[in-house]
Amino acid sequence: MKRPFLGVCLVLLLSLMLISCSSLSPLVRAQLEGLPSWAYSPQQRSGEVAFVGKGTAPVSYNARLLAYEDILDQISAYVGEDVYDMYYRELTTTNAIADFNLTIASEYTVSEGRTGFGVYLLARMDEALLSGKRTSVYNQMIERERTIEAMLNTAGQAYRSNDDTGAIKQYLEAAMLSAEGPVSERKYETETLLDKAISFIEALRFSLRNPVSTEAKVTVYLRRKSRLLSPKVLNAPINATFQARNSISETYTDFLQFNTASDGYFLFVPYNQGLIKDGQIIFSLDLSSTIAKLEKTLSQEQVERVQEAVSQVSITFPYTLTASLSGKSILCEIQEFSLEGSLISGDQALKVFNQELALDDILVQEINLKPTDTEDQLSQLKGEADLAFLGSVGVASQQQVRDHWVVVASGNVGLYDLNSGALLFDTLSLEAVGSGQTREQAQRVAFSRFGSIAAYLQSAWLFKR
Repeated sequence: MKRPFLGVCLVLLLSLMLISCSSLSPLVRAQLEGLPSWAYSPQQRSGEVAFVGKGTAPVSYNARLLAYEDILDQISAYVGEDVYDMYYRELTTTNAIADFNLTIASEYTVSEGRTGFGVYLLARMDEALLSGKRTSVYNQMIERERTIEAMLNTAGQAYRSNDDTGAIKQYLEAAMLSAEGPVSERKYETETLLDKAISFIEALRFSLRNPVSTEAKVTVYLRRKSRLLSPKVLNAPINATFQARNSISETYTDFLQFNTASDGYFLFVPYNQGLIKDGQIIFSLDLSSTIAKLEKTLSQEQVERVQEAVSQVSITFPYTLTASLSGKSILCEIQEFSLEGSLISGDQALKVFNQELALDDILVQEINLKPTDTEDQLSQLKGEADLAFLGSVGVASQQQVRDHWVVVASGNVGLYDLNSGALLFDTLSLEAVGSGQTREQAQRVAFSRFGSIAAYLQSAWLFKR
């Protein structure tokens, strides 16, 4: 009667053991799962560290690779640094890592039914070599935090001195350094440092004073939200972005760089003579060089957070330039000459010249004069209008290069007051080069470019006054 009762007890005990294997000793658990004892309890020898790597996969080869990865994960956690890229190839090809005197002492493969195969690898390594690696990482962390702390102190000093962009750059530099390795405190973490930098960026605001839209001039201020310190922001790099047109009538985006310096503001004047005459200037905070560094260190999401914050710190200044001759009647004549000096019945330079001026709302009336000297022309036109553009352009040289012709045109265009006969502005001698399959085509291109360049210079002078 005792044996059946004893058998029932053994079955119940075994069932309980199987239900809660995790609560059993490593030795019993290994025996129940049919594994060697070291799978859960590797013996530690003096001066040695042992890790057991486990991998499960449908193919035993893949399971073995996963076991190697498990060992590398444990080493990484031990030393505080990801060593996967550094040692994966060496471990998987040689079954060892020389830097730690690591060897695979034992291995075991077991079939796990539907899940495939389980591979267990026992890795033994030198404790002193492993600890030396951990000490190096720890020392690097301490040095990293010391450097970050110095950056934060510099940032604080910069902020108290109203140098907000200096403080922002220090926090972003610190964030990049933090991303290079582990840190021990939250205040040194990359996300914390980024949050602080972004909060400084979001506190910045532009304001415009004394705008003169007819001359595209304005005083630009950069301020911060602050109740305790002065709101002005010093030494801030600012970009002024706008549309401009070059001497061959191509529109492009240009920008000028300014700095709020020691006053917290700057005066914008349109230094680019090709500034389009009706447009807008966009003033924005320039942290492009620092953001370029972030892209090499931080994640795309982190960089985009900074870029989004910076993009919000901008202001637009619309303008409409007016020329000094507004409301005046203007005549225009540009005579064209051949290489031999004879008058040509063409008007290519004149038409392009007038078309370019029309883009800036300068309208002129084309006229046809005899090829006399300028004084005779002015005398003839006196009383006909207020002003006159008078010029000439001729072929300076022409030659055939392989299957193309190249023509160089040279001339000038002056702006005259017809009441006084005074020369108001002269482009002086200009040269323009044109090429084409025929000499006539090359000449048309050269004369067209001459007209475009002459109009560019005349317009720039008129709107500068």
